[in-house]
Amino acid sequence: MNRAFFSGLAEHFRNLEQTLNALDAATGDGDHGAAMRRGLEAVAAAEPGSAARAFSGAAGGASGTLFGALVGGIEAVLAGRQDLATALSRAARQISNLGMAKRGDKTMLDALIPAAEAARAVPSSGAAQAAAQAAGDGAAATAGMVAKRGRARYVENGGVGHGDAGARSVAEMLAEFARFTSADR
Repeated sequence: MNRAFFSGLAEHFRNLEQTLNALDAATGDGDHGAAMRRGLEAVAAAEPGSAARAFSGAAGGASGTLFGALVGGIEAVLAGRQDLATALSRAARQISNLGMAKRGDKTMLDALIPAAEAARAVPSSGAAQAAAQAAGDGAAATAGMVAKRGRARYVENGGVGHGDAGARSVAEMLAEFARFTSADR
């Protein structure tokens, strides 16, 4: 586990907490930012190899389990056990299976799947930056989507006009990962 990365990520999400809560309140229960902060603070204090479990336990709810898969994948990349494209693809499959969602459902997968594809399409030296860019574009596109999964599907017009908080969190995580790994070089 790279404690420096996860400590920085927890700080980044502390700063984003209110923004993510407000984004989530438009289509959900308004606690996404708080859950992300709790989960990432737990990861920053966790033992190596336990990031997914630490995140899931502290964040709670469905998003705890779903984001736990992504956090565990990032931990595996930082530990040198997987490349980024493989880790993102694996996390996307796990999340899709757990949440019974797919690309286009207005979920975190709308940022994660394009990120995995972008990471696979470039040399490994550019994978983090490509993934971050694709995740950001995917998250932005959720504002125009009709939600087919999650609480947003119960909002008038399926939340059209509001971005998905989970997709935004994926984009933020991968942007921070790209910054961290580029500073490492």
